[in-house]
Amino acid sequence: MPCTIRPLAAGLRSILAAVLVCAAAAAADQPQPQRDADQRRALRRTPVVEVFQQWRNSVVYLTGPTVPDGGPAIDEFFQVPRKTPNVVSAGSGFVIHPAGYILATAHSVDKVAAHLATFSNQTVYRAELIDVARQHDLALLKIEPTHRLTAVRLATSGDLMIGETVIVISNPHGLMHTCTAGILSATHRATRLEGQPGVTLGPLIQTDAGLHPGSSGGPWFNVLGEVIGITTGGRRDTEGIGFAVTVDAIRRMLPAMLDVERRYGIATGLDVHAGDSCKVMGVGGLSSAAAAGLRPGDLIVRLDGAPVASGTDFHLALIGRTPGEKLPFEVLRQGKRYRGSLTLGQRPKPDGAALLKARLGLTAAPLQQSNIPATSLRVAGGVVLTAVADGLYDQLSNPPRPGDVLARINRLRPRDLDHIGLLLERLEPGRPVQLVLLRLDGDMATRIDLTVTPRPPTTASQ
Repeated sequence: MPCTIRPLAAGLRSILAAVLVCAAAAAADQPQPQRDADQRRALRRTPVVEVFQQWRNSVVYLTGPTVPDGGPAIDEFFQVPRKTPNVVSAGSGFVIHPAGYILATAHSVDKVAAHLATFSNQTVYRAELIDVARQHDLALLKIEPTHRLTAVRLATSGDLMIGETVIVISNPHGLMHTCTAGILSATHRATRLEGQPGVTLGPLIQTDAGLHPGSSGGPWFNVLGEVIGITTGGRRDTEGIGFAVTVDAIRRMLPAMLDVERRYGIATGLDVHAGDSCKVMGVGGLSSAAAAGLRPGDLIVRLDGAPVASGTDFHLALIGRTPGEKLPFEVLRQGKRYRGSLTLGQRPKPDGAALLKARLGLTAAPLQQSNIPATSLRVAGGVVLTAVADGLYDQLSNPPRPGDVLARINRLRPRDLDHIGLLLERLEPGRPVQLVLLRLDGDMATRIDLTVTPRPPTTASQ
């Protein structure tokens, strides 16, 4: 068919002519060297530049004094004067939610006594270790931000191409917010985790981008600015081989690590798929989800006006919510779109004092300045034991006793009795628990490490 160009209407011709005249005048007013510089700069603006400038403010420098090697040390909890200063760690992490949740690697935060997170604007926050998934080398930290944070975007699981560009932002050797780039060299790699005997990580992805000590925890981006992995380490005996935990593993582990419903005291009654879709796997009877008309098999695509592409997105969207809050949702059901409203239920808060007594045989009171010289504690938190039940610790050579400070349960430091309730409610039946006690005698402090198998929940509830 021949193409016919119709004459422009007189009004439209006038408008176009005016636009062209204005553009020409603006260009003429700009000095030629400036126009050339802008054009050259635009040509140099690669996808790597775009990604770095967009996401560097979401990457943090994680640091803090480390616990010396050679066994348990009181340095983890107290600021002990030494002839030589403590070694300071250097690692990386990135924001996964604006409320202050930061993802890092477990091995890079494992021996840090007190965590600090520094952003590109030099703002420094104290960070609390929230959870650790050691078998996947992932750690979750929390800060209380005073400025607006931007969370990264997670890529689609499984959507990786060998040879595609990989952009890493991290803090190698403490050189803050360093950008390196390479290609995705391989997938489905495996490696042993340094310093963790018996822990083999995999499947991992591999790159030739520059990675060094301090890069661990740094995000790997594709050219779209989506996170495809988190740096876990590299080969010490050669250059150009670095590994990352995949976004698939991140998506699988984040819901359990966040533990949003327990942490915020809310209940949805939903069990959703942790992969690339937010498919409803189960609906609790008489739950908020059941009352809202949600069914197994529904695909949640929007929650409170925001798109939901995965189960991880669903759990992230629940952060900071409160019981009674109404969340509009959209689901796909047998090819049709349905809308509704989910009213969040209230999850009963675990009774920390009761759980501590029933499962660990310990009675405790909140830590107060009068109980302990809290000014010497690195992190002023914990509880003081007031009574110890008979039976559970009888076979130990150094059992707990009243006056001890319960400073750690497994890898996490309890802030108070409410926090202890959250930690103890998650314990797996029959699995030993590692406790750290601090015993104070005047100006002397002794650290006591115990391993105990808690009483089963059935016994605890009686």
